[in-house]
Amino acid sequence: MFVLVFLAILVAVTTLYFRRLYSSFSRHGIKHIKPIPLFGSMLNIILRREHVSDQFSRLYNEFPEERFVGRYEFTRELIVVRDLELIKKITVKDFEHFIDHRFEFGNSESYSSRTLLSLRGQEWKDMRSTLSPAFTSSKMRLMVPFMVEVGEQMMHSLHRLIKQSKDGSVDLECKDLTGRYANDVIASCAFGLKVDSHNDKNNSFYELGKEMSSINFRQTLAIFILSNAPMLAEYLKLDILCEASRNAFRSLVLDAMRNRELKNIIRPDMIHLLMEAKKGKLTHEDVNPDDGAVGFATVTESAVGKKAVNRDWSDNDLVAQAVVFFVAGFETVSSTTSFLLHELALHPDVQERLAQEIKETDAKNGGKFDFNSIQNMVYMDMVVSEILRIWPPATFLDRLCQKDYNLGKPNPKAEKDYIVRKGTGVLIPVYSIHHDPKYFPNPEKFDPERFSAENRHTINPLTYMPFGIGPRNCIGSRFALCEVKVMIYQILREMEVSPCEKTCIPAKLSNESFNLKLEGGHWVKFRPRT
Repeated sequence: MFVLVFLAILVAVTTLYFRRLYSSFSRHGIKHIKPIPLFGSMLNIILRREHVSDQFSRLYNEFPEERFVGRYEFTRELIVVRDLELIKKITVKDFEHFIDHRFEFGNSESYSSRTLLSLRGQEWKDMRSTLSPAFTSSKMRLMVPFMVEVGEQMMHSLHRLIKQSKDGSVDLECKDLTGRYANDVIASCAFGLKVDSHNDKNNSFYELGKEMSSINFRQTLAIFILSNAPMLAEYLKLDILCEASRNAFRSLVLDAMRNRELKNIIRPDMIHLLMEAKKGKLTHEDVNPDDGAVGFATVTESAVGKKAVNRDWSDNDLVAQAVVFFVAGFETVSSTTSFLLHELALHPDVQERLAQEIKETDAKNGGKFDFNSIQNMVYMDMVVSEILRIWPPATFLDRLCQKDYNLGKPNPKAEKDYIVRKGTGVLIPVYSIHHDPKYFPNPEKFDPERFSAENRHTINPLTYMPFGIGPRNCIGSRFALCEVKVMIYQILREMEVSPCEKTCIPAKLSNESFNLKLEGGHWVKFRPRT
């Protein structure tokens, strides 16, 4: 009897606790999807029944009159912002209230906690200012030849596979193709290594890249524990990278730096730029008028990144930045280019128009191309801008409230303003906004004409944020855009792509990955262009 009474009391207390915990939004008149005790809104994601971007879209579309809505991540409250002016306030005007990301990627002793993504407050400002000069257009210009060289390796491999086929074509999973390209570009542009992952399939650098950039279930769970239960994460020494990867990366970066100093090697890549940053020699240059257009999707550096900073960074700090360059560069480029090849296969009219522009550019430059010729391709930029709208690499942006902040009323009928408290996470549903018909008519249609000279002025900049918004935007947008364009240039110059039996039609996101990935993979047919 005593045990039964105890259990009844325990159940009652637990029920009351969760009822109180999950009633906060209701008390303040904030709309939200009904949470499940302990899991909040996370159960379907954990069980892989729903992709996180689909859940955000469901939340976004269910309450069209709300300026912001609520979401429970396990037991933590999160605010999901729908109103564009409020997004601008949070990310730009009142940036100091929301300067940090809420997601953690490692414990206090790991490299992951020292990356530009994870650093907070003044440390983040100083690191952003230190690294910002490394990503100017003039620096990207010097890296294009490395990208072209890697692309030529990829094309040799493609031609060989087609030559070995019976019908003069080959069906390929694009994520594998583009992942190997992105891996080899980073090996060359960041670390000065010559890697050919298309021929040497299981080379150590590629295996390291896969382990570091694939946000699998274990890593996703680790990120959520790091963000929602930091004390537990610290006790468990959680990190999204395994110890072997951390050690391998440290050796790779520091050995390269020592070798270059010893032999006085200067190569215009990321290792060199990090070495210059450590010496305090990286400075902002004036914009070169010959750099040409950088693309509609490119984000600009804010005043935060342009301030001069004099700070000593440790070897671990520099290794951490190399880690984030690797991870961000690998996944963003491979994902974007995979989706682009998928859409081009399904839209032959767009593909042919882009191939014609490539052909004309190629003829004009005698078969050679550089940073200027790539950046000045108008239709190429329209196509890439549209793929970043329909399949943005970052499906949502996150911020952490640093000071209590008045968000205003959740809707016009609400009686009171809502004060978001310090320590609360704020999320901006990029994928959902990019697919809102109010901002982009017929949003599921792949239509590069949205970004033509005649139409692009109709796009509100606040509705388009594939590389983020405000001072905490993506520092490497120029690099990523240039890499995608170089790869597509080289492929469409020699190949045409079309659907195959395994092509995912209609497109459906896989629930197996936290990243954007099509169910069954990104399969298309490659055939030499006649």
